[in-house]
Amino acid sequence: MSPPHALLLDLDGTLIDSEMVHAAGLARLCRDRGAPLAPEEALYVIGHGWREIYDHLRLGERLGISVEAVIQGTVAAKEILFGEGLELPALPGARELLALAREHAIPVAIVTGSARCEFEQALPALGLKPGELAASVCSEDVPRGKPNPDGYLRAAELLAVAPGSCLVIEDSEAGIEAALAAGMRVVASAAGNRPVGSPGHQDQGRAQHHLASLAGLRLADLAAMMG
Repeated sequence: MSPPHALLLDLDGTLIDSEMVHAAGLARLCRDRGAPLAPEEALYVIGHGWREIYDHLRLGERLGISVEAVIQGTVAAKEILFGEGLELPALPGARELLALAREHAIPVAIVTGSARCEFEQALPALGLKPGELAASVCSEDVPRGKPNPDGYLRAAELLAVAPGSCLVIEDSEAGIEAALAAGMRVVASAAGNRPVGSPGHQDQGRAQHHLASLAGLRLADLAAMMG
């Protein structure tokens, strides 16, 4: 089997251990605006894009602000949390996977439900600078977030690669559904997934391949996962 023509990677929970950071940032914003979230509500951020979060949690009604203001407020809240010592670490093997793709000239796109400002906030954790990826698709770049396939189809279009020649690595149910709906091969990485039975745990069963983490991946592994 040949290696994928493109590698499409989720960001939060796949490359960086950020899901709980996002949840904490949104919870801080809501608390400060007098509309605290229940813990299970904050965990809805896992695997979902901002439009879905805004609608599902009724943030317009509860906070009286736009989705753009919620995003900016959450980003600002996370900066405060970073100042208090909270970290945004890369998950095991993430940097090495990006280096492997560069070495073998496999174009990489990050497809995330996060806003572009959050995407850029996360790049230093991966040793990346804006413009170093072949493409990126963020929440404001598509009309519908995951589990809809829009983001992955947009990435394939930007890279001029057929969807069936793309390998997607995801961690969330919504992301796996989105990649499958786009007609792509899907690998689930469990490194950022919460334990079974914990709030926010993601059922990764529909992925075609499963990894404990991204650590130790080789070109032959990427080729085998296309089968």
